[in-house]
Amino acid sequence: MDSLKENILEKLEHLRENAQQEVLDFLQFLEWRKQNRQESQLSVVSEESDAAWLETDLSNLGSYEPYDWQTGELDKGLPIKYVSGMGVVIVEE
Repeated sequence: MDSLKENILEKLEHLRENAQQEVLDFLQFLEWRKQNRQESQLSVVSEESDAAWLETDLSNLGSYEPYDWQTGELDKGLPIKYVSGMGVVIVEE
């Protein structure tokens, strides 16, 4: 076993059980995040696409007809937040 894994295991052995549970929760979060990144890149907006969108010429937006929103179309959406290094992500409740 390499020294990093040995160091981690040694530190885990000295933690109280509730702290070990927190470590396990964090590891499960890391696995979840990796799996969800692979499954769907749609929930993460990259910095490059953010920059491209911000540089888009929006001067012709006034030429479109106003959209007539129907009842229920503007219901509350999914909660999001910005995570540094990841971009905008959907907050799981």
